[in-house]
Amino acid sequence: MAEQLTVTTLYARQQMAKARAEGGTLTKIVKMAFGNGGTNDTGEPISLQGTEQALKNELLQKDIDGFVFMEPAKVRYTCTLEESELAGEIINELALVDENGKFTAVRTMTDKHKDGDIEFVFEIDDIY
Repeated sequence: MAEQLTVTTLYARQQMAKARAEGGTLTKIVKMAFGNGGTNDTGEPISLQGTEQALKNELLQKDIDGFVFMEPAKVRYTCTLEESELAGEIINELALVDENGKFTAVRTMTDKHKDGDIEFVFEIDDIY
């Protein structure tokens, strides 16, 4: 199996399947989670399984700034870390969090060092 660094979680896929079959609703994405446990000892991003409902080492959950439809089946969610937020931390894992507090997508990446004198804007594309 190829290494997966960004996944739509099983929880989200199950929700979509039930909504299509039964006509139910999907939960709204409201937050982004940030963590620093997404790499191994050599600094490489850890592969994901798709069943994750927690980051390896969560540092913060924050309301998203908003979203934009990029094309008919792609939504880009944005979240800004202000200058003082997570200053001095390494960020290497992210998640989209729904209104029930569940992860719908998770991503690991190389280390991003967050300095205290700059904002970081994170974007995650949700592609269907």
